[in-house]
Amino acid sequence: MAGAVCLAASVAFLVAARALPEGHSSGDVGPGALPLQIGIFALVCSLAYLGLTLRGSFAAVPGQFAQSHRAGLALGIFVLALVAVPWLGLALAIALASALTTLLFDGPHRLLRAVATGVGIWLIAVLLFQMLLGLPMP
Repeated sequence: MAGAVCLAASVAFLVAARALPEGHSSGDVGPGALPLQIGIFALVCSLAYLGLTLRGSFAAVPGQFAQSHRAGLALGIFVLALVAVPWLGLALAIALASALTTLLFDGPHRLLRAVATGVGIWLIAVLLFQMLLGLPMP
C-alpha cells in the first residue's frame, strides 16, 4: 500500500513539476529544473520500492509501529509550517519545521542537531534558492 501511495505521489509531483518553466534560454536553468529532477528520482525510487514489496522482499521484516506517531507529528509540523508561510516566509517556516521534526528523533545532542538542521535549511533556502538562483521566496 505504501509503495502505491509513494508512486501516486511521485507521479503527481512530476506532473506538477512539468508545469513549471524549465528555463528562459538555452543553457539557463529555470525554476522547473530541480523539481523535475526530484520528481524523476522519486518516481524511480517509488517504482523500485513497489517492485521489491511485490516480490516479497520485506515480508520477513516485522513491522515496528510503536514509534509511528512520529510520522503523524512530522506531518502535522509541516502542515502548520505551510499555514505559517504567509506570516513567517517560506525559508523560516520550513527551517523551523525541519528543526522541530529533528527533535522527534532520539539521540545525543538533540537540541544542537535541531538548531543545526534549522539553520542549515534556512541557509540553503536563502543563499542557494533566493540569492544564487534568484527565485522569489514567499
